Amino acid sequence: MRSVIVIMFGLLVNANVIFAQVNSADDYSKKEKFREKLEAQRIAYITNKLDLSSDESIKFWPVYNEYAKKRLEVRRENRDLRKGKGSDQMDSRNSVDDQLAMQEKELQLKRDYYGKFKQLLPERKLIRLEEVEKEFNMEVIKTLREKRNNRAGGS
Repeated sequence: MRSVIVIMFGLLVNANVIFAQVNSADDYSKKEKFREKLEAQRIAYITNKLDLSSDESIKFWPVYNEYAKKRLEVRRENRDLRKGKGSDQMDSRNSVDDQLAMQEKELQLKRDYYGKFKQLLPERKLIRLEEVEKEFNMEVIKTLREKRNNRAGGS
């Protein structure tokens, strides 16, 4: 009898582990699909708002995606740097210097890529890029808040 209980307990534990892994995989899959959908919407939104021709789009998006990836890396590095700092005075001084260095790094990255963008797009379109990116991000935030509020209100 005791061995049956042990076996049943083992099966129960294994079932929970497998179920948790499936849920985790489903969550990852949902997040990945959401990211892909969001990226497609970003491309459509920016392309539309900047009125990019198909030739401009073909040239611009690979360079922009490279820039966005590097910018994300710099921002993650900055975030990790802020999380890892202590609270003593020496750390605070180093932290300020480190933050300024990271901001300079991001600005240099922007300068480098905007130089590349100038070769691909007319300045009248390029000058609106940052504004359009912010507009898109605000639209996404607004939509996510509305969905969250609808879910909270509907429950």
